[in-house]
Amino acid sequence: MIASFSKRLTHGLILQASYAFSKILTDSDTAWGVQYAADSFNRGLEKSIGQFDVTHDFKFSGVYDLPFGKGKSMFQSGPAAWIVGNWRLAGILVYDSGTPVGVGTSLTLPIYASGAGGRVPAYVTSYDGWQPSFSGSFDPGVDHFFAPYGSGPFPNQGSATSLNSIGNETRYNPKLRLFPNLNENLSVTRAFPIREKTSLEFRAEAFNIFNRVRFGSGSTSLQSQTFGVLTGATSQFNSPRQLQLALKLYF
Repeated sequence: MIASFSKRLTHGLILQASYAFSKILTDSDTAWGVQYAADSFNRGLEKSIGQFDVTHDFKFSGVYDLPFGKGKSMFQSGPAAWIVGNWRLAGILVYDSGTPVGVGTSLTLPIYASGAGGRVPAYVTSYDGWQPSFSGSFDPGVDHFFAPYGSGPFPNQGSATSLNSIGNETRYNPKLRLFPNLNENLSVTRAFPIREKTSLEFRAEAFNIFNRVRFGSGSTSLQSQTFGVLTGATSQFNSPRQLQLALKLYF
């Protein structure tokens, strides 16, 4: 489902918004042959929520020329026109659901020893309980994204020599997703007319103005020492708040 709203330029205001509600089911997110099926006799094991499945996707953008200054409805002349005239506000807001998550295993069957390159699914007891209960907000210094390997839905599968069957995990867990993407970008612009065809524009822009943090998942390999542990800058998917100022001359 896609819903959109658009308000064209009236009284210096432009608005656009869109919302998409979707679900992707597929048995492959890449061209077939990049990675073979885990079990050619059980292709249903490959069917899952798609890698880029985003349930909710909302975007909003707006531009507003403030009604002050020469040629506008208010403060057309005098000191007030010079102070508050020719200002423009703009913003882009994005709010998306997180994409689904899958885990991997380093244990392989003997049939893959020749480099056949098939997907090696892990064995899970449930698609629930992949994430522990966080005490309040997620704290990467204390909390892990996944429940520990060997507990709950991730039983210890033993060594590679004891692995004698293909796992039962689909490519992605339909019940667990990465943290949502929340982002707000705003700008403030002012034009300084110099002559009829010459003007100077000042612009201040803020990206991720509320400095939101979007954490990752840590390693998704069950046997990894950092399974579900967020370490270093790579554990943050988005960029911190950035501010920039600019001057632009039109002539």
